[in-house]
Amino acid sequence: MPQQQPIAVRIYNQTYQLVTSEAQDPEYIRLAAAYLDEQMQQTAAKIGHRAPLDIAILAALHIAEEVIRARQHKDALINRADARIDSFTQLLSDDPPATDAKRF
Repeated sequence: MPQQQPIAVRIYNQTYQLVTSEAQDPEYIRLAAAYLDEQMQQTAAKIGHRAPLDIAILAALHIAEEVIRARQHKDALINRADARIDSFTQLLSDDPPATDAKRF
């Protein structure tokens, strides 16, 4: 059974004690928490004094928009790569035109 490791993170002026397994990288968790904190601080600066839950939801919505844009961008890149691969495959599979002329 994987051993659990406690990790403290600070998000929007609150400290949270999280428990991670050995499979989870604590530094990755800290990075994610720091990003969420940054987004919440930026959201609070834009909208003024609101309940922390409101700020968390608006920050989460912003992060969700970023994720959707990144996925759409990734899908567009994959589609372009697939189209280029198909084009190259078609070029490679076409029989060269028959000519009677000698090349050299």
